[in-house]
Amino acid sequence: MDGDLPHLHHVPIKRFLIKIEAPTWEDFEDVELPQLPVVGETIETKYGTCLVTDTDVSPTTAPYQGKIVCRVP
Repeated sequence: MDGDLPHLHHVPIKRFLIKIEAPTWEDFEDVELPQLPVVGETIETKYGTCLVTDTDVSPTTAPYQGKIVCRVP
């Protein structure tokens, strides 16, 4: 069946930890994305669309491929 769908590509999905920040609280969420977003991009969270303010791919983020910090509008 794969031969019937030449336009589909297998993109590896990576697991990231999102730290969602608001003025009076913060929360965390696990997400799976094809790549780490860049600062300034938006990302969908359980609280809606948030703005990415920082990213980290250091070894301390294991078992995640990276950490994303974002803030609610």
